[in-house]
Amino acid sequence: MHKMAEKNLIWAQTLDGTIAIDGHIPWHQKADLQFFKQSTIHEAALMGRHTMASFHGRPLPERLNLVLTRNHDLEVPEGFQKVYSVAEAEKVADNANLKLQVIGGKPIYESFMDTADTLYVTYLQTDFSGDVKMAPVDLTVWQGEVIDQGPADADNDYDWRLVKYTRQ
Repeated sequence: MHKMAEKNLIWAQTLDGTIAIDGHIPWHQKADLQFFKQSTIHEAALMGRHTMASFHGRPLPERLNLVLTRNHDLEVPEGFQKVYSVAEAEKVADNANLKLQVIGGKPIYESFMDTADTLYVTYLQTDFSGDVKMAPVDLTVWQGEVIDQGPADADNDYDWRLVKYTRQ
């Protein structure tokens, strides 16, 4: 039987669940960016239109940039490819033999939460409230393990820990 593409959700949040304020990420966290790059390079990075817009027309290099949208008229810059359903996104990644790395935003994460293989969540040890918040990870479904952590420093605004969640 053909194994479907591995599906992983990747995000960073504050302790209260904030992932964005006014359409942008309100912190500078180099450790998180490095993990993000290492996780998505040479894979399929799936995003919604707001996340795509936050890249200002520049696709992530050395990645298959997929934009999940229901809007067939949505204009996407060169280097981005539209997909119209979760199933289509999975099929495109699968056919390219790539992992499907889901990178946001919230509605996109939510549409994959029931079928994702793994969640990678960077928790920033701070609590400012943003306008986009993730619900807490459901620990009856997911088992978490801290796989990396570090202090605030010149490259990282906040103390952080990276938790890998796998299905129980």
